[in-house]
This record gives sequence, C-alpha cells and structure tokens, in this order.
Amino acid sequence: MTLRSAILGIIVVMAVVTGAPFSIWMVRSSEITWSYFPTSAGFCFVVIFLANALVRRWRERWMLQPGELATIVIMGLAATGIPTFIVGTLLAIISSPYYGATPENDWAGNIHPYLPEWIFPHDNSGDAMRWFYEGLPKGQTIPFDVWIGPLFWMLSLILTVYFVCFCMVVVFRRQWAVHERLVFPLMEMPRLLIDDGGRPIVRSKGFWLGVAIPLGMILFNLIGSFYIGFPKLEFTQAVTLQFSRDFPAISLMLYFPVIGFMYLVSTSVSFSIVFFYLLAVVQEGVTNRIGYDVTRPDAFVWGMQSLSWQAWGGFVAMVVVSLWMGRRHLGEVMRQVFRGQQTIDDSEEMVSYRTAVYGFLIGLVYILGWLWKSGMDLHIAVLFIFGVLVAYYGVTRLVVQAGVYFLGPPVGAQAFTLAITGTSIGGRNLVALGITYAWFGDVQSLFMPAAAHGARLAEIYRIRRSMAWALGLAAVVGFITCLYFVLSLCYQYGAGNFGSWYFVAGGGAGGMAYDGVIRHFNEPWPTDWNKLSYFGIGIVSYAVLAVLQYRFHWWPLHPIGITLAPLWMTRLIVFSIFLAWLCKSSIMRYGGISAYRDARPFFMGLIAGYFLGVGVSYLVDVFWFMGEGHPYFHG
Repeated sequence: MTLRSAILGIIVVMAVVTGAPFSIWMVRSSEITWSYFPTSAGFCFVVIFLANALVRRWRERWMLQPGELATIVIMGLAATGIPTFIVGTLLAIISSPYYGATPENDWAGNIHPYLPEWIFPHDNSGDAMRWFYEGLPKGQTIPFDVWIGPLFWMLSLILTVYFVCFCMVVVFRRQWAVHERLVFPLMEMPRLLIDDGGRPIVRSKGFWLGVAIPLGMILFNLIGSFYIGFPKLEFTQAVTLQFSRDFPAISLMLYFPVIGFMYLVSTSVSFSIVFFYLLAVVQEGVTNRIGYDVTRPDAFVWGMQSLSWQAWGGFVAMVVVSLWMGRRHLGEVMRQVFRGQQTIDDSEEMVSYRTAVYGFLIGLVYILGWLWKSGMDLHIAVLFIFGVLVAYYGVTRLVVQAGVYFLGPPVGAQAFTLAITGTSIGGRNLVALGITYAWFGDVQSLFMPAAAHGARLAEIYRIRRSMAWALGLAAVVGFITCLYFVLSLCYQYGAGNFGSWYFVAGGGAGGMAYDGVIRHFNEPWPTDWNKLSYFGIGIVSYAVLAVLQYRFHWWPLHPIGITLAPLWMTRLIVFSIFLAWLCKSSIMRYGGISAYRDARPFFMGLIAGYFLGVGVSYLVDVFWFMGEGHPYFHG
C-alpha cells in the first residue's frame, strides 16, 4: 500500500461515508450505498481510472499502478455499509428510547428498566437528545461528550464483528478461489479496467457503446430537470404486472449494473433466480387467496413473510453445504494452526491462518461477552451470533458466487433466535436483542463481501498484506468520519427534519426495535413451530436441489434461487436478471464463448456508464436542486 494509494483511498472512503447520508437526507437524491458495488464507490473508481488514463498520456511514470487502483476500489467498497445501514440505524436506535418514550408506547415502563446505561447517550436535562432530533439552539455547541462512551462501546463491538468477518474471509479464500473456482463477478469490471492500464477494454467500441446508453439516458433526463415540460425517460419507474389482487406485483425495471454483473454469472444461476421468484409469487398468491398465513411479522422482513422463512432454511442449508464442501481445506487449516503441520502455504493470504483463527476465536469471545454484559443470557447470545455469522457468510457466498448485486438475508438473526426460544425469555434478553438492531437490522452493504473481494484482488495483484491494512484503515476512518459528520448534520438541522423513516421520534428504526419488544411482552408465545416448519421445508428443498444439481449435469435449476426468491430486493432486480440471462443465453447459443468474450466490454460499459451518470446527476442535485433531488436506483 503506497502513500498515494492510501491517501486516495481515504479520500474515497470519506466521500462515500459523507456523500451517502448527505444525498438521501439533505439533497433527497440517489441511494448511493445500497448494494455490494454501489454508485458511491463505483463513481469514484471510474473517475480515478479515467484521470489515471489521462495521466498516463501526459506523464506515464506518475500513473497509478494496478495494485494501487485495486487498493483504492476495495477501500471504497469496505466503507459502503457504514453510513446508512450501520451509523444511520445505530444513531436512530440508541438516541430514541428516552426521547421517543410516550404514554402510548409505554417504553418508560417496559423498556427503560432493562436499558444498559453504558450503551445509551443521555444527560440529566434531556437536551442532548432533544437537540439531536430538533436541531441545536443558537449559541449552543454539539454535546459530543454524551456520545463518547456509548459510541466507544458500540464501535468496539462493530469493529470486532468486522474483524471476525475478515478472519472468516482469510480462512475461506483459498477454498472459494482455488478449490471451487468461484468467479467473483463484481470484481470483473474493476479488474478489466485495471489490467494493462485498461487499454484493451477502453479501446473497445462495445465498452463505450455500453457507457453511452445509461449515461446518455441520465444526461437526457438532466435537461428536463432544468426545463419544465421537457420529456424524461422514466426507466427507473417500475412497470408492474399482477395476476390478481391476491398475488404480489411483478416489477419490470431497468438496473443497468445488475444486467452488467449478471451477464458474468452462469445462466443456470440467473435463470434459477427468475424461476424461483416467479414460483414464490404464485405460492404467495395462492396462500393469500385461501387465507393461509402461519407466521407472525418480523422486523426488517418486507413482504412474503412465510416464504422468507422458507428461504432462510435454504440459506442455512447453503451455508452447511458450502462448509461441507470445504471440510478438507478447513481440516488442513485447523491442523496447521493447532498441530503445527505446515500443509498449506498461507503467505498468499492477507494474514496468516494462525492470526485468522485465533483472531476469530478471540473476537467471538469478546462479542459474546459484550452481549452478555448488555443483558443477554449466554445461550441466547450463542444462538443469536450463530444466526449472524450464518447471515454474513451466506450473503458473502451469494455475492462472490452468483454476483447478486443487491440482497440481504431472508430473516434476521433476532427473529431466528426468538422462533427457537419463544419470547418468554425475560425483559433483559428481549431488550438486549432489540438493541442489536442497531448494527444487525437492515442488513445490506456488508463488510464481509468487500473483504472477500479485497482478498480476490490482493491475490491477483500480489498485495495481500497491504490489502489487510487497507481494509482496516477504511473501516476505522469510515466510522470516525461518518459518525462525526452525521452527528453534526443531526444537531445542525435536526434528525427529525431529515424526512427519513430512521429518525421518526417514537417510531422509525427505534420504534421497530422497541415496539417489537413491547409486542413480545404483551403477546408472549413459545417456540414458533409454524415458522420453523417453513424453515425446515427450505432446508429440505435446498438439499434436494443441491443433490440434483451436483449429480446431474443437465439439471437446469440451481438451488441458490430458493434463498433469494422472496426477498424484496429480488423483486426490484428480477427483470434485469432476466434480461442478463436472455442476452447471455442468446449470445452463447449463436456465437459461442468467443462471442461472449467479445460482448463482455459492452456489459462492463453499462455498469461504468450508470455509475458515471448517477454520480453526475447527484452533483447536479447538490448545486442546483438541494432538497429536491432526482433519485436513481430504487431510492
């Protein structure tokens, strides 16, 4: 990691963690950190790449080298989950239990007695939280002192979770990349731009044609932003199809990055996602028609509630199958760490296997101790952390294998825990589980896939140890910068004025966490066998499909589709996945592998052009349409 790559990487990290909250809460523009290769990191990387190409023409010895570009792009990706899905939910949940308490929600009587004081910022007058939501009075300074202790403890937990995920990536990198030869589709666009200075792809007419389509459409729409009545291309507005009112609507929307990334994926994977999504629509419609719904609502599960548990069963089965496939590799790693048998050369990893395994175990002990101290019984904490690690591993596996651009786990670890234990576990456990929504709630843009992508590029460009430092630097700088920036915004303008559902006093993210606890108090229930029955169906379905897929080469359905079918994210991108499958199938059928390779620059251009277009649109919104932005993607 050179000094200039570290500086540029830090600049990208700061741009990501400040630009994202500013975009959605102040400018009301695009959601730019909402995927596993989002616009925030993509725009910065493409701009740096184009600037580097100009530098090469002017003074070639000054140009950034491939390893430096790889470091910069991974630092940007490592920061994408910080601003919205962690810092946003974290501040909303730990700021709300006292300020948002009302006689109607009865948080004071049911929640406050179980709140660990060391996690929550509060002062005797209550002004710090009131100013947080309503804005700072003239002449007052931001009361950072009430936040220092709670944020220190919360960050210690979150960064430990990041480190545990990093250690898991180190242990499994060889299994994924060498033994299973997973393709890491999201890294193909940056790799093609980095290799050989990007000359092969930049000299391709197909690449620039791909860039021109989304970039031209967005720039065309910019004209209409300045001139009322000028026509616009509403390609981000969904056209919906619905079989009947009992069936979920099918959204037809163009997401150019999804088309580009899914073009790189096996057609059996893309076809299966579409197939199982349509099957889920039919299944949900039939159960709605007959009035059959056997599950209670869970936080952060948006639609297809029962089928989400079925998908979670498939999700867990996928993780188990993946671990079983890697059992020999894991055995070699464990023998090397605990018996000293040098069976694998770990110099190719970002840290040694010994550091990764012991780091994982020590980190896990700290996380369990933290949760226990917050009020969670040890067996509840173990079950919850099991669900968290399964979710992180499974999402990472789906991203690096299937190239899915936009997803999360079907069900949260909190819901999984309560389905097994029931809700009669005491107020301390329920409140402690509610607090965990601050860092494991709306689970998107995770750190672990970024670490896996970093390991992939570190292997290609021989920057393994440097990549580890880059990931750590991105996480620390990202959190510190984002927390300071968002707190400053909240106190300057009032978080309640953002128009974000996160910061609705007495509701929002805090309400989702604490109102759920109140429901469990008022309506206790035992082990939820209805949810677990769907969970079991998902496990069996995935297992059967996995056997068919591995035993018969002609079997067309990949079991991954089960894990993604009911997700609301899948609803948004399924049409683009279908287009990618259709394009690749047609090209491979009539042109073969050579035609597929020749067409690849065009689809990479779709990704780069969309990143450039949305980035330019955001900058235009900042200067000319503050508070009245023009969002792209689903935001």
